[in-house]
Amino acid sequence: MAKPAVKTGRNDPCPCGSGRKYKHCCMAKDKDEELATARRAAEKKKDPRLSGPAVFPGFAGIDEDEDPLDAASNAVIDLIRAGQLNEAERAAHQLLKDHPYVHDGYDRLGMVEEARGNNRAAADWYRKVVAFMRENADNYDPQFLQDYLGRIARLDPGQPAS
Repeated sequence: MAKPAVKTGRNDPCPCGSGRKYKHCCMAKDKDEELATARRAAEKKKDPRLSGPAVFPGFAGIDEDEDPLDAASNAVIDLIRAGQLNEAERAAHQLLKDHPYVHDGYDRLGMVEEARGNNRAAADWYRKVVAFMRENADNYDPQFLQDYLGRIARLDPGQPAS
């Protein structure tokens, strides 16, 4: 039997081998790929097999050894991938409430809106990520900030990034 894929935590070394933390290296690129997959899933009719109960942070389906922030953040991504966008939105708001000291809640809400095709709303959430990063500049690689500014420019052209 094949071994299940292990998720890379945001603070783990990047699997690309750069030596940087995943959140400062390939995480943004991986999110773009996840969003494309989620967008395709959202465009299709909902598969009845995916309409079961959502896995929310703090409930079954979360690895006990995983950091609570990573578990909650990854749970939102899993819901987006499954096309359960309303559940993902609720879980992202809960993430924002439970972990207000990180940008993940804003980012996941942007991902939800992007998967729905609401580019302007997604850009607005990503603007909150940018504002958060600027307020906490010592904790973020400048390239990571640039990645979000580029995403905002792509989603909401002609509007200021922040």
